[in-house]
Amino acid sequence: MIKSISIKIILLVVGISCVVLAAGIYRFNFTNDDIYVDGKPVSVAMKENSRVMRMLFSFQTDKYWQIELPDSKLKIPLMELKEYNGHHFAVGEYQFGQERGVVSVDYPRITVLNFTYVQDEMIFAVPFSVSNQGSGVHWYIGLYNMNTKYGDIQQIDSLFVGDRIVINEMNTDEPFDVTSSIRLAYFSHGPAQSMADDPSVNTTKLIKVTPTGFVK
Repeated sequence: MIKSISIKIILLVVGISCVVLAAGIYRFNFTNDDIYVDGKPVSVAMKENSRVMRMLFSFQTDKYWQIELPDSKLKIPLMELKEYNGHHFAVGEYQFGQERGVVSVDYPRITVLNFTYVQDEMIFAVPFSVSNQGSGVHWYIGLYNMNTKYGDIQQIDSLFVGDRIVINEMNTDEPFDVTSSIRLAYFSHGPAQSMADDPSVNTTKLIKVTPTGFVK
């Protein structure tokens, strides 16, 4: 009887030791910001940072898609996907001195351009807005080069379109290899219209673009 109890006590002690050891390994791994998937370490930061890249381009990466703030060298990483009034955006927040603002990329309107001169590279354009503590919501067209093998995205250029406009359509002006233009249709405010009102002037603009930037 005593021998049986002693064996049970020993087994209990060994079991508790194993649990403590497992907890220690778990804590060690996560304090080093690692998650193990199929035996391979994956950074927690990568899991969080890759949400936009994974959802939009199917890339599992620790690199952000960054939007360069016009008239500045500040680059804002896109951190979240949001829906607003039925529109879908990739969003990043920034602070520049005392200025705080939000960059919103209208990603469903990503337009791939027919510049295929380099293997594993894709050039595309997309509308994005910049808003801050002021009353304006300034819309731009951004031009980007993506490495389709590794998922790196570099901003080539940006072009200001208007304040508080509503974009209806953006596509290539066919045939693109002849015109090299983007056709942008949007509502803007008329000369006598208050900026607080919804824009009502139907506007169409052809934007000439090259692999190195917009023709302004």
